[in-house]
Amino acid sequence: MKRHLPRRRRTSVAAAAAVAAALALTACGGGDTPSDDASGSTAAGGSEPLVISLDSSVDLLDAQAWRTPAAMVATGSLVEQLIEQTYDTDGLVRTGTTEFEGALAESWDVSEDGLTTTFHLRDGLAFADGTPLTAQDVVWSYQRSLLGPGYVKALLPFAGVASPDDVTAPDDSTVVVTSSFASPLLAKMEAMQPLGVFSQATGEANATDDDPWAGAWFRENANSSGPYTVASYDPTQQLVLEPNEHYYAPDKIANTGVTIQFVSDPSQRALLLRSGELDLAQGIPLDQVKAMEDEDGLTVVSEPSNRLEYLGFNTSEAPFDDARVRQAVARAVPYQDLVDQVLYGYANASTGVVPASMETHSDEAGTFEEDLDAAADLLAEAGLPDGFSSTLYYKQSNAVEAAAAVLVQANLKEIGVDIDLKPLTDADFTQQTNARALPMYLNNFLGWGADPFYQMYYLAGSAAGTNFTSYANPDLDALLQEGVATTDEAGRAEISAQAQQVIYDDMPFVPVYNPAWTFVVRDGVSGLTKDNTEQLRLQYLTRG
Repeated sequence: MKRHLPRRRRTSVAAAAAVAAALALTACGGGDTPSDDASGSTAAGGSEPLVISLDSSVDLLDAQAWRTPAAMVATGSLVEQLIEQTYDTDGLVRTGTTEFEGALAESWDVSEDGLTTTFHLRDGLAFADGTPLTAQDVVWSYQRSLLGPGYVKALLPFAGVASPDDVTAPDDSTVVVTSSFASPLLAKMEAMQPLGVFSQATGEANATDDDPWAGAWFRENANSSGPYTVASYDPTQQLVLEPNEHYYAPDKIANTGVTIQFVSDPSQRALLLRSGELDLAQGIPLDQVKAMEDEDGLTVVSEPSNRLEYLGFNTSEAPFDDARVRQAVARAVPYQDLVDQVLYGYANASTGVVPASMETHSDEAGTFEEDLDAAADLLAEAGLPDGFSSTLYYKQSNAVEAAAAVLVQANLKEIGVDIDLKPLTDADFTQQTNARALPMYLNNFLGWGADPFYQMYYLAGSAAGTNFTSYANPDLDALLQEGVATTDEAGRAEISAQAQQVIYDDMPFVPVYNPAWTFVVRDGVSGLTKDNTEQLRLQYLTRG
């Protein structure tokens, strides 16, 4: 789905004044940023900073820590990686390709066996404070990712880099990364923000005996290697980003800065966008997004996404310890009604754990189609001809999940399954999913890198911390490990298809839909850039 619908501006002055007074937002002036060139870069002189609001606040600034989606956008602007994806431009949107180009690394060499990558840094690299950025900073950043307080230590070993000794700096401009097996996933990770470069000197200066990797300091501060520096940060109000004068490629910063306003009420966010107080907004109620398609001055940008909304089960407890019961529920889900009535068309109905937009997707595993007769037959086969009772949990902050739960509940009732609906606070939901305590729940997942084996492992792998279903299948684990260590495309496709079949047959969770990557912008805003983490890349945003 793609909606690029430029409209004439329509402004509600009274509403704008009321909301602006309530939230004390900074008004944005008319932009005079020059238009994009063919590469998507623009000169930045003379324009006012962009003002945007995302679907959450920025809770911290450390790119290696668990954080909110908006914080992921922010931290991606405060670190730079050795390499970066290249992008294809289509209208207002730039989408990451499967190719990479140098970022902090000017070039790199891969050994014939694929196990050793040698990166050659550019000359004259520096952090935002003007201190030199060297190969030792890269090594320290990898060490921090594997030994520090963040979550990256769970990711890199899956791509073959498990030890801090696997990354070395033979001199100030050379970094050598050695992996235990060759994998296409490693290059994808090296282009992601968790492997962005931190200043070792800054980290050591702010470390303590209890916090050797300066986790506390980096939560609220940055000595940026990325395109922006932090001008000001109030976790309750806004984050103001200014261009980093020491960034290696200042011509890639297409604006004079970005302010991320934290607006908790999605309807107020919509009002601010309509009034012109915001240049871009995310997380607006989808019924309002639908209406905005016909409003002057606004453009809805909606692209397919690999993000997956799924219906999870506790497979260790009855009745969901029986695959036939899980299959029955899967056949009772109203897939297309959810897309049409809850998502207002801003989603694709499920095509599987590896969605159709991801490499190695297999149509052979099985379809996801509503079939209540088949669902009832499966319940009878499982010895539950009269159905059963259970509870479906979801996050009370997620209005879409709340509406989806109602439709799922109604369809399950048709086959005799009596479901109570129970919303939980985000904190309670996280605690109880981590404890594997919920019998049924709605949740979502985005596998960074758009890699099928990453996607399947972190949803269904026996040892994956984000597999909340208690499902464990050694045969599947073996397939996933074989697949991630396979570089041959045909071989990856064959292994992936086998793994998708196992997951479909066992159905530890039901892939329900893929919500679209959706923003609404004021006319003239372009350069919305989606990399393989599906986080917005702020440096490419511009207002013409």
